[in-house]
Amino acid sequence: MLIDLKQVRSIVFDLDGTLYHSDGLAAEIQTVAASLVAETRGVSLKKGRTLLRNSRKRLAELLEEEPTLTRTCLTLGIEVPEFHRAMQAGVHPEQYLAPDPVLEALLDSLTGGWDLYLYTNNNLPLTEKILALLGVESLFRRLYTIEFNWTPKPDPETLQRVLEDIGGPPDSFLFVGDREQVDLKVPREMGIPTLLVAETADLLQIHKILGIIP
Repeated sequence: MLIDLKQVRSIVFDLDGTLYHSDGLAAEIQTVAASLVAETRGVSLKKGRTLLRNSRKRLAELLEEEPTLTRTCLTLGIEVPEFHRAMQAGVHPEQYLAPDPVLEALLDSLTGGWDLYLYTNNNLPLTEKILALLGVESLFRRLYTIEFNWTPKPDPETLQRVLEDIGGPPDSFLFVGDREQVDLKVPREMGIPTLLVAETADLLQIHKILGIIP
């Protein structure tokens, strides 16, 4: 995919799984979700895990794609604000994350020519904490978290609001994420260039796409 360097002005990143990877943190998030399911249903944590797993499986079959954790909790009657209050109380990224000098240098090298944004299903307090732990909190012009529209990705209406808030035609954006269906499908359908990454090192592809390095 060749992108006109003169057109791209805004790079929009996903957070979890894109700017960092942590199996421990991911497991803790799953435990918090399962605990919330168990609490609301009045069952054991083990049963809560089973309910969450089965609901996610059914939703994946219905949507023909892997659903987000937030959307899965919605199908179990847990509202988005309730889920994220539990996340804020029960998720502790400081136990798993540390400054990432490579990530910081990579993102910082982009700030001279492009505006960096974050669009995530995470909530604002946790997002700010994660970015601070990684050492990159000052590199983004704005964070679009779940509070922006209280609707998780993928959602065309919320994405349109994000685009309008930032401003610019579709080809002035580059969306970067680790989940094709969640992070990139809707932007691509709107004519926006996208980049799928599997690990932090893949972010170096941005420099090649934009012509910073050969």
